[in-house]
Amino acid sequence: MKITNSIIVLIVSLFCINSFSCNSTNKPHLLNNQTQNNLKKYVGEYIYEAAGIPINIYTKEKENNSKLYLFVTGDKESELIKIGEHKFSFKTEKEFKVEFKNLENGVFNELILIQPQGNVKAVRKEKAIVKIDDLATIDKKLIQKGFSGVILVAKNDSIIFNKAYGRKNSQKNGMNDIKTVFDICSITKQFTAAGILKLSMQNKVLVNDKISKYFNDVPNDKKYITIHQLLTHSSGLVDGIGDDYDTITEEEFLKKVFSSKLISQVGKKFNYSNIGYSLLGLIIEKVSGKEYETFLNETIFKPSKMYHTGYVIPNWKNNEVANGFLDGAAAKKPNEENWSSNGPYLNLKANGGILSNANDMFLWSKAIRNNTVLDASTTSKYLHPHLKTESLYSNYGYGWGIENNDSENKLVLHGGASDLFATDMWMYPNKGITIIVLSNTQEEYVYSIARKISNFLLQK
Repeated sequence: MKITNSIIVLIVSLFCINSFSCNSTNKPHLLNNQTQNNLKKYVGEYIYEAAGIPINIYTKEKENNSKLYLFVTGDKESELIKIGEHKFSFKTEKEFKVEFKNLENGVFNELILIQPQGNVKAVRKEKAIVKIDDLATIDKKLIQKGFSGVILVAKNDSIIFNKAYGRKNSQKNGMNDIKTVFDICSITKQFTAAGILKLSMQNKVLVNDKISKYFNDVPNDKKYITIHQLLTHSSGLVDGIGDDYDTITEEEFLKKVFSSKLISQVGKKFNYSNIGYSLLGLIIEKVSGKEYETFLNETIFKPSKMYHTGYVIPNWKNNEVANGFLDGAAAKKPNEENWSSNGPYLNLKANGGILSNANDMFLWSKAIRNNTVLDASTTSKYLHPHLKTESLYSNYGYGWGIENNDSENKLVLHGGASDLFATDMWMYPNKGITIIVLSNTQEEYVYSIARKISNFLLQK
């Protein structure tokens, strides 16, 4: 289940600003020692003020601070390659460039993101004046943009904003309502991780167990991968081995996974892997003796009173599940795709594709806070920053990105996307804030909605 697309593109798609001309004929050249020593003048946190989105520029001590990187939460880390005076391109996406401006007291105070879709100006955090919209203003802007989906915002146990927008399907009266069910995409990983931890509470698995304990014929390069490494995307496994809706048997799936080439050393690096979570789903089945969804339904969904969450067990009504929309046209409902009788096949199962609505996801946030499914000690492990990622999120827990772990504004979050759906779930556990965004269009600006809402709530 793929995750968010470039959030650099997202920034432009949400807010139109004037184009900044650039000459792309500059050729990359090597950083000399003096340039390496001066990278610190670029380093810092810059803010795209219109959206309140931070853009982090940094170096790494383990590389002797000789390379410059850019990172936006929810997107992958990008190495920057010098192409001119105070001007860099993205190493892997050369059409994206960064130019630094306004040098003052040895540091730059502005950066310009130069993109094919337009350009964005960000200023150093200390000089930023972030425009904060209230919920009513955000609502108006979403209507103006033609947002399609449901948004729910809660403080502790009280819902303070819950509204539906746009179309559920192409029928005459097929509009989204607050009960509409969406494909929550990679937010599914939260439930897989919680399922594993539930088994650990029952002393049936240990997160340090090696996968060779649960699968036969694991090759030497993968036999020491642990459950912990699958949970934290540090197994070294590739992202996927086929399309989401491909028909594939367990035997075929495992054969492909175990014959795939590792993309990093086991346990050493964060590499987002959907198939790693599918392996966790299989471990749940082998240990519990139950089908993956059945186990989640009995141990997570029912205790949390989430009766509108799952693959097939909820026995969806015909008009309950939203169709995805692509270029204005309705596509199939997710559960009308090539699924088995138990839900999606293993390229998607346990890593994505669970269907739910905003209210059930709010009930899930309450279940986490109230230790309904996992006890307090296990919940602490669940939401702990086990791995520093330097990409996608600052840190990764078990099925959650973790930001600002040591502050009052600790944030646990995860987004997800398919070709037709975009989802986001943010929780501030110390503040009691929950923000849920579910959309049946794959629009990149969806991933800025939670940030806009949180900017408003955190200032109060």
